[in-house]
Amino acid sequence: MHATQKVIAQRLGVSVSLVSRALRGEGARIGASPETIRCICEEAARCGYVPNFAALSLRDRTNLLLGVVVRDFADPFFGPLLGALQQLAAEEPACSLVMTGSGVGDHSPFSRYRFNGYILMGSDFQPAGYDRWTHSSTPVVRLGEGPAEEQIAQVRVAHALGFAELLRYLRGLGHRRIGYLGNGTPTSARRADLLQRELKQAGLPAPPDAFVTLPDSQTGTLVAVTRAMMRSGVGRVTALVTASDVLALTLLRALHESGVHVPRDLSVVGLDDIPFASLAVPALTTLRPPIAAMAKLAFALSIGRTPMAASARLFDVQPELVVRESCAPPPEKQDDCP
Repeated sequence: MHATQKVIAQRLGVSVSLVSRALRGEGARIGASPETIRCICEEAARCGYVPNFAALSLRDRTNLLLGVVVRDFADPFFGPLLGALQQLAAEEPACSLVMTGSGVGDHSPFSRYRFNGYILMGSDFQPAGYDRWTHSSTPVVRLGEGPAEEQIAQVRVAHALGFAELLRYLRGLGHRRIGYLGNGTPTSARRADLLQRELKQAGLPAPPDAFVTLPDSQTGTLVAVTRAMMRSGVGRVTALVTASDVLALTLLRALHESGVHVPRDLSVVGLDDIPFASLAVPALTTLRPPIAAMAKLAFALSIGRTPMAASARLFDVQPELVVRESCAPPPEKQDDCP
């Protein structure tokens, strides 16, 4: 049986209230005898009792316990976010994080404790317990995007603003035919829709055949699809935006092995600025989300420091264009460059 104050009280034949006071060092104040206090403390030690952190926080509101569910620990984008959240928790008096993955079947820590708030790290997933959390008064915050009807706070990257800045940059290099390579996820589809909209706003073509969803990320598939988009002709693509940095790095490798030179033959742009983006050859041009600002906002929302209104649950943060080596003027413009 799990060691709780109730179990200790039943074993000793005393009240739960007495056990609670004794374990908090307040037994003498309510007239409990030294012998009774000693017996309670010895029984608690014998059965391995551990104080419930969440219960303490409910009592004096000085302790904070946050549950963090990560969609995919293997995704390199989440590492810096987790680090930022851990730093914020360390700076907050008596704050602890309990982390688990979305694919973990046993969320036992999440069923044992009462949390002050939950943070879902990643877009478009609902972990076990999601319905229960969202129907309670406990704040639930998603670092990412979910369905439009989702009734929790979402701290999202404003990719439309980032794409507008990116298109100004690519257009300045001379690119007019810009394509998109997706990976079939809901996030990828949303980014494709936003990029198409921004292309039209910029007066640039957005033909459907320049927006491709990959059936897989095998080298052969990447090369075949990209070469088809680069074929000579009026509609050929000279710059390619990918759904993520991971896909962009995979593409860089595949193109290198097939003899396609980036950026001389094709400019490539990633999204997310994962830690390895700057180490690629060529270093990857990408849109960098403001990790520290996103983590700080999600943390404040999850502990109730920043209030959430029912009519304003979407919090957008603007990414930064990071220009590196993977973009250059299109081939027909390079002859004009000094």
